[in-house]
Amino acid sequence: MLLGRILEHNRGFVRGRATRPLPAPETLSLVVVACYDPRLDELLPAALGIVPEKTFFLRAAGTVIRPDGDPLRSLALAVFMFGATEILVVGHTSCRMAAFSSAEFIHTFRARGIARDAFGPSDLREWAGAIPDVRHGVATSVQAIASAPFLPKDLILAGLVLDDATGALDVVVQPGTPVAAAPTSEHAPEPAPERSAAPETHTPTDPLAGELEAIRSFVASLENAAGWREDLARLRSEMERQRSPAARLGLVERFLRRSAGSARGVAAAFERLVKETGPGGGPRRAERLLDLFLRSGKKEGA
Repeated sequence: MLLGRILEHNRGFVRGRATRPLPAPETLSLVVVACYDPRLDELLPAALGIVPEKTFFLRAAGTVIRPDGDPLRSLALAVFMFGATEILVVGHTSCRMAAFSSAEFIHTFRARGIARDAFGPSDLREWAGAIPDVRHGVATSVQAIASAPFLPKDLILAGLVLDDATGALDVVVQPGTPVAAAPTSEHAPEPAPERSAAPETHTPTDPLAGELEAIRSFVASLENAAGWREDLARLRSEMERQRSPAARLGLVERFLRRSAGSARGVAAAFERLVKETGPGGGPRRAERLLDLFLRSGKKEGA
């Protein structure tokens, strides 16, 4: 067991070390908010040119700062208890939260004996803090910090993206720049957060939960990809005019195969959709999935 090895090492560590209390807390002006990916532990301080012992590092999955709770609470304490005046929000290019798959997440936690309703009624991407792309995630976190009513307005706040292959930094939000809305990356879109499901299609015990999450992810990525939003609307209109399930299924299949090559994010979402809606479900399952496809991109009440 890992704990046993740690304790054994610690006993040897203590024997060879003189008692040395920590120095008194000092003022630390810089806070770096970054992803908790352990691959960044060595790269991040080196790329920023900072000394870890002289910097507050706050780590969170996807560098996501929510409007309440941690790490925003810890950030406020760093400001008021340690005198922090400058905050850098640093995302990184290969962040897994920008490629979050609800379907894979469902499969993983179910395999460990956890039910879907353990995560509450909200959308799983929202629960996890998934981001459509890294730049968008950084800008959104900067906005959450800038909007916090309990933080002073004289903080120096900036957002960057670290290319974790080259070590290069790209500035997303300059210090002093208002962040009214998080910009979308110019790169190929990743699947955007799915909309909340209607109660009748996404209950905690819904056996098609994985399929629904995959369909949502696919439709969201299409609506985020240039040129496909109108085509998607036309497809829905054609499906609603068709009465034959076979004809509706054919329309969807042709559309999906045509759209899958349009962008990296769309192709990835299509692969998840194919995996989740594979053969063996029969006509009733196919009908249900067609219905979910029609519903997935519509706003509530539409």
